[in-house]
Amino acid sequence: MYLYIDTTEKDSFDIALFDKENVIKKKTVQSHRKHSEKLLKSIEQILSSKKSSLKNIQGIIVVRGPGSFTSLRIGIATANALAFGLGVSIAGVGKHEDLDKIVSSIEKLFQRKPSIVIPKYGKEPHITESKK
Repeated sequence: MYLYIDTTEKDSFDIALFDKENVIKKKTVQSHRKHSEKLLKSIEQILSSKKSSLKNIQGIIVVRGPGSFTSLRIGIATANALAFGLGVSIAGVGKHEDLDKIVSSIEKLFQRKPSIVIPKYGKEPHITESKK
């Protein structure tokens, strides 16, 4: 089973479980800029709804962008940490890649076997500018 994480939006994120042939379960979580509070809980819930656990994850797919700077950092950092901790492969995909297409090309995605996924923000982050 594979885990899919998409945190490109500020107010919601998508997670899914899939195998080499089908999307098993997909869930959109309304997070209202609280991805860091809800992401891991939601992953645990989607796994338990299928009577599964992190031990059954064979690889992680994470959307690397473009998207919200903070939202991407939360999703990608979580995915990288889970992949490292579980000892599984991780792959990054673009925001507009269809989940069904990702499922059908899963083996190709993991041929590269990157150790981490780097975010692609789509523009320079403005993290030092004052928000007036």
